[in-house]
Amino acid sequence: MSVITVLNASKTYGSEEELKVEALKPTSFSVEKGEFVCIIGT
Repeated sequence: MSVITVLNASKTYGSEEELKVEALKPTSFSVEKGEFVCIIGT
């Protein structure tokens, strides 16, 4: 059984189309009891 479920999480910075930066593309995942999750960018 999942203790956390994330559906279609995303993050975009910037308000003008040519300056937008997609920091997190849409992603979904579940976290089970005892698991550890970390989102890291490059």
